[in-house]
Amino acid sequence: MNLTIPYNLEFVNVVASFLEEIGVCYGADSAEKQRMRLIGEEAFSFIMMGIPDQDFSEMFHLRCSELEDGLSLLFSNHGRPMNVREVKDFSFDDMEGTADGLSLRLLRGLCNELSFRNMGRDGWELVIEYKLKNFKPLLGGTEASGEENKPGISYDFTIRETTKNDIPGIIDLVYNTYRYSYAKPFAYDQALFQEEINSGRLLSLVVATAEGKIIGHQAVMLESQYLGEIGMAMVDPQYRRSRAFILLKKATFEEIKQRFPNLIIFVRTVTSHKASQAFMSGFTISMLELSIANYLSYVGMNTKGNNRESAVYGFMTFAEQKFSSQIYVPTEHFEMIGSLLHDSCFPVTLERNTGDFDGELSAFETVRDNSHHHAFFNFKKLGADFASQLRKQTRLFQQEDMVTLYVSIPTNVNQPKVVDRVLMENGCFFSGLQPNPDGNWELYYTNLLTQKFSFDDLQLFSPKAVELCNYMKALYNQLIDR
Repeated sequence: MNLTIPYNLEFVNVVASFLEEIGVCYGADSAEKQRMRLIGEEAFSFIMMGIPDQDFSEMFHLRCSELEDGLSLLFSNHGRPMNVREVKDFSFDDMEGTADGLSLRLLRGLCNELSFRNMGRDGWELVIEYKLKNFKPLLGGTEASGEENKPGISYDFTIRETTKNDIPGIIDLVYNTYRYSYAKPFAYDQALFQEEINSGRLLSLVVATAEGKIIGHQAVMLESQYLGEIGMAMVDPQYRRSRAFILLKKATFEEIKQRFPNLIIFVRTVTSHKASQAFMSGFTISMLELSIANYLSYVGMNTKGNNRESAVYGFMTFAEQKFSSQIYVPTEHFEMIGSLLHDSCFPVTLERNTGDFDGELSAFETVRDNSHHHAFFNFKKLGADFASQLRKQTRLFQQEDMVTLYVSIPTNVNQPKVVDRVLMENGCFFSGLQPNPDGNWELYYTNLLTQKFSFDDLQLFSPKAVELCNYMKALYNQLIDR
């Protein structure tokens, strides 16, 4: 038996009532019913004292299972780790400061056994055993105490490289996860998917059940010998509470280490919910791509955000030998870029731009995505016509119904010292940096053109992503206030 609710103290009576009714089902008398209710109240209140006072997307889970003479109650805890959370013994001299200790003391007195279980990246569990005098087993020892034994779902699965026969199952998985909102066209076409694999551009792994059903997928999309995107990570909504995703991530990283040991891998994760961003543990957050696509639909996930989807960008490598690279950046963002790359897996030497525009013309390319109404303005060289080209292309993009414009600037050469000012004058604000397929770095700027955008609706998991978001919001507000 399971209960899933938000981590919100307003739901304490829901937890208490749930346990009270469970007790009734298993033969609890009036006193035991009251104890079960109090266990629910005190356990949930104790857990809530360790939950951060901020936006929190994880859900609370309570699982009940039969023991030989009572019940096992497993309370999830995604708050402060119990091995570092200080719980002082209750004292009348400091009742407010020792409220945690009072809850814990009451809990220990209400139950037969109480312990805390470290679940790693899944947080902690508060484990309570409660014996009933006239315990009445209902499931005859066949209790399926979690989703793991849900009827019709097999948790006997393997992870392997994708075969031709797996592709229809992957397409079905894409539909079950995103319906028809997923951005990559080959994800819905068997022939195109197979061509990506045959060309060597795609390393694809699946999670398959013993019956051959595809219930998980992840891929590495190679842009060059230097750079690859890890993505297309999805697990069937019915299996999201299994270990499939964790094992799939581990298997994908092992394949990268074996096949592409010197590859820089990057990942983009959506900002409409935080769950996907937990995947970015170990990645260096380096950029926010704002308003990149039409809003995506995620089956079985509660999301909120802007009318268009944005993404967090991060990178990492497993290369054993890392060579320092020198990059030139605007003085205005020198400290922020240094903060982003401080704990990077690549040693980077930052230099301030001190150059001037020369007499040559700019070299650039434009890439439009009409389906998602955005365009990239990629400069290869900044010449004397940089400002005029920026104004001209911005007007053209507006006429073509582009709602978001991205400008990229190379960092491997000393750029003009006024480049950031010129970009801001044309509505473009700094958004981060990323490695490119040539093995160098590029700075990125964003122009939101005529759309309305709310930074406050972005759902961000990493403190570094929040830091970058707040920095970009301040730059955006400078443009709005002009």
